[in-house]
Amino acid sequence: MAGLQPSLWRPTWRRTGQVTLAALLSLLLAPPLAAHLMEHQQGTLNLREQRGYLVLSIPVSALVGVDDNRDRRVDERELQRHAAAIERQLRVGVQISDGSKPVRLDGLLVNLSPDEQHREGPATHLVMLAVALFESAPRNPSIEIGLFGRLPAERRYRFTATRPGLDGVNEESTLIITPAIRRQKLFASANPSIKY
Repeated sequence: MAGLQPSLWRPTWRRTGQVTLAALLSLLLAPPLAAHLMEHQQGTLNLREQRGYLVLSIPVSALVGVDDNRDRRVDERELQRHAAAIERQLRVGVQISDGSKPVRLDGLLVNLSPDEQHREGPATHLVMLAVALFESAPRNPSIEIGLFGRLPAERRYRFTATRPGLDGVNEESTLIITPAIRRQKLFASANPSIKY
């Protein structure tokens, strides 16, 4: 991937489950990340069998108690110092479900979002990577995001989910999440024809 610097993706905290490094690396190799890792306030969920590979860009101003110098940015020291608080807020503020059943997020990684020139430094956004572990292939997946920034441009997410279709072509669902519409069903059909 052009412009991707390996140092941008150091784990902030250790894996919490059985997710392999290969599964998390597949997040980085997903096509939507190729140009800029992840545009601000955008996210993807790539469903494959019983797993969903989540990548989401979240504004720093949506998080509480992590910006020590109140510059609307988080640097590497603040990220490390507040890792536990950031993880707690992300786990509460980003929820994936299958029907009414919540899905556990595993292998949670967070890092600073690079700027447009892929430079490291204090960031206005964090990028969250995680694996959603479904009990079986999801039939009615949804996402709920409750983390919205203070600036008008930070109060809307564009979210895309993909899954394999029976015809070999991926089915895609793109939606907008706002404070007024926080929870969205990811695919129009409640009983989809999918191939896992």
